[in-house]
Amino acid sequence: MAYFPFFMDIEGQNCLIVGGGKVACRKVAVLADYGPRIRVVAPEMEEELRELEAGFEKEGNACRLTLIGREFEDQDLESADFVVAATEDEELNRRISLLCREKKIPVNVVDVQEECSFIFPALVRDGDITVGISTGGSSPTIAQYVKARFRKAVPEGFGRLAAELGGYREMVKEQVADISVRTKIFREMVDEGISRDCHLSREEAQEIIRRRLEE
Repeated sequence: MAYFPFFMDIEGQNCLIVGGGKVACRKVAVLADYGPRIRVVAPEMEEELRELEAGFEKEGNACRLTLIGREFEDQDLESADFVVAATEDEELNRRISLLCREKKIPVNVVDVQEECSFIFPALVRDGDITVGISTGGSSPTIAQYVKARFRKAVPEGFGRLAAELGGYREMVKEQVADISVRTKIFREMVDEGISRDCHLSREEAQEIIRRRLEE
């Protein structure tokens, strides 16, 4: 069965990753842009994780990464909002999944779909624009293929344009009462912005509003 694509704000949420290998590194890298507080628990850590931890602190990244060098303990789940089980120990991953399900904590067990309550989609991101692609766990290769096609389809700088248009929404609402006219204005702003290398100034947006109101 296909997965329903919830898009959630995870900034400031507590993420627990159990495992300190390459997979854990990849999950940290994917999650970092979304600003959660990540704890990684594992007796051994990849050097890349230590570099990420130092880098986040130096760059002032919204994501907070804490590395805890020991074996997983059940109480590690107490403050977790969501969990990723990424160890090489299948029995431990399975136990973590069971504990999370009992506690109603969303859990992802890497590469074991039936033990996951959520999965990581293939992501295409540009600013606040995020496209999530999933095959329900049946074919990651197809998900990556679709991701590549979407990446080519999204104009460079589209996220910046989306942020600019978001800043003009109140201006449009204040000046245009008719919802159908607002829709036409926003569509024209998108087309005009794309033609201008994904940029539309406030003055250019105001000119579009003026033209539509005169029609």
